[in-house]
Amino acid sequence: MPVPEFALATVNLGDIPKPPATLDPCGAAYWSMFWDGGRRHLSERHDSPIVEKLCVAIQEVAAIDAWIGGDVMRRFYETANGQLVTHPLVKQKTELNAQITAWLSLIGFTPSDRARLGLAEIRVANELDQYRQRNAKVVDAKEVSGE
Repeated sequence: MPVPEFALATVNLGDIPKPPATLDPCGAAYWSMFWDGGRRHLSERHDSPIVEKLCVAIQEVAAIDAWIGGDVMRRFYETANGQLVTHPLVKQKTELNAQITAWLSLIGFTPSDRARLGLAEIRVANELDQYRQRNAKVVDAKEVSGE
């Protein structure tokens, strides 16, 4: 199967695109985190708009959390007829979190999506890995130097 031309581009893993002006410090921190974590598979040219939307949504959730704080009563308000109802920001936060999850999935930031996209699997080394590593250094009953 031929490899698409754009997949052959190389990037310097230390180069993180500059955060857009639409991001506050919270959004900019997530921008850097996503580009640092996804530098091997994200394309600045193609993925920047979705990473920006993702970061804007995260900063909006942070603003809602900051407004609600620990005050449970801010999650509700009383209508003109005295009925206690959920504040619209609570629903907005729920919807934003669902959208954030969808965007994270779309750009390969969940284990199942990394597997679906054929990206490297991150896992903790175990005894089997150590055994395989020891055996990989032995060729024809002679230990091969690791250097």
